Amino acid sequence: MTFGIKGNKNREELAKVVFNLIKDLNKRKIRYVIDKEIAKTISSKFKYRIAQKFCASDKEILSKSDFLVSIGGDGTFLSSAKLVGRKNIPIIGVNLGKLGFLAETSTNDIDKFIAEINKGKYKIEERTVLSARAGNSKKTIYGMNEIVINQTGLVKTIVIQAYYNNQLVNSYHSDGLIVATPTGSTGYSLSAGGPIVYPKTAVFILLPLSPHTLTARPVILSDDGVFKVKIMSEVAITVTADGNSSIKLNSPAEIEIKKAPYTAKLAKSLNSNYFKVLTRKLFWGADIRK
Repeated sequence: MTFGIKGNKNREELAKVVFNLIKDLNKRKIRYVIDKEIAKTISSKFKYRIAQKFCASDKEILSKSDFLVSIGGDGTFLSSAKLVGRKNIPIIGVNLGKLGFLAETSTNDIDKFIAEINKGKYKIEERTVLSARAGNSKKTIYGMNEIVINQTGLVKTIVIQAYYNNQLVNSYHSDGLIVATPTGSTGYSLSAGGPIVYPKTAVFILLPLSPHTLTARPVILSDDGVFKVKIMSEVAITVTADGNSSIKLNSPAEIEIKKAPYTAKLAKSLNSNYFKVLTRKLFWGADIRK
């Protein structure tokens, strides 16, 4: 079993975390490959030479790894999910950020968690991925968290019609629109006033961004349907998936959003508990008066 190691290279502490990790993996005789840029930083900072056979490009990491270790925040995890795509490589999230809803372990415990996985003591959670394609574009983008449609440049309300299985759900006067997965319910969707949805629920969340009416509320719909979103205002539009890939459009335009033909795989501890994560991250039950 081989573990690919990637992380947020903008975080200064990443090199130290990975350095400690690979020393432990060497002791445990667990195979790994490491992002060659991270390896170069470790070599420079700690005068520790990593053999060339353990260093790899993104493409090589995917071809050699059984698991991908993603060290950073949720943004790093989402970038890792985009990199993996439909290759079915489970991702191990390691929290180096603040909230880290997608992280399964901390930097202090990652070596122990990998050792457990190496013994076969883990479970895999599959998460729905969204796909978005504009009617006049050949490009398709994929998002594990959400697809966001908004105006490019100036922020002003635009008219958006949202259809679900060819039925008009609503015509929104808003800053934009979000279609989110249950995984993404604790991301941008939550910040925009959407509900928290259990990750294994087979639904999508549809919600407008800052609607110009108090009656426009989030809607939860089955994930086996297809959204068609029509931009009625004549403005430049950006369709963004997970904040890391986008399509630029000139409206009027139509965007099709539906479930992707593959899922993202998350490596989890056998005693992983989603509600404990929510309690810890969102301070549920905490008495802020203390």
